[in-house]
Amino acid sequence: MPGRKVPEEQRRLEILKAAYRVAGRERLTGLTAQAVAAEAGVSKGLVFFHFGNRDGLLVALLKWLLGITLVGPDMPELLAGRTPGERLMSALRRDVEALPRQRERVELFFDFWVMGTRHPEVQRAIRAALDGYRDAYRPLAQAVVDADPARFGGIGAEGLAGVVAGFIEGCAIQAVMDPERFNVESYMRTLAALVAEAGNPRRAE
Repeated sequence: MPGRKVPEEQRRLEILKAAYRVAGRERLTGLTAQAVAAEAGVSKGLVFFHFGNRDGLLVALLKWLLGITLVGPDMPELLAGRTPGERLMSALRRDVEALPRQRERVELFFDFWVMGTRHPEVQRAIRAALDGYRDAYRPLAQAVVDADPARFGGIGAEGLAGVVAGFIEGCAIQAVMDPERFNVESYMRTLAALVAEAGNPRRAE
């Protein structure tokens, strides 16, 4: 009896998900076509058919991982009716709160980050994704700057969005390297206090 016929794009996605599971267990050094084929229940030849070689599989896995991890703001139901500052903080909180639940993804992302120091295509993909993630915050950042331009002293939306993205990236490192001490509420309270202090500079005595 012939096996189940699966559309090529669906089969490719199934192989990528299998590759993700293998990488989660074995890290990138253990990501071989043979291991992925066994995990996906397909032939090694089919893995090569879709991805060409191991390098192609690695890059495809990275791009898939980036596409489900570095997404950024798109939460109109949570942002409606709030002030610009509240909208920005709500989006930031959502992404920081997601880090502990996505620890396996974040760990794999940093594995790719290290690989990118000697793999130009991986480096380009990561840079493009981080740029896109920062840009996703720009509309929220622009609204904050527009609401009180004098407060930011010439800092534009791009600069503010970069700071926000950098804060989240730092939280991601903490969530991976020292998860027991990574406390979302503590981080958010500290950030809120810093933001409030920036908005209320000390009067000259």
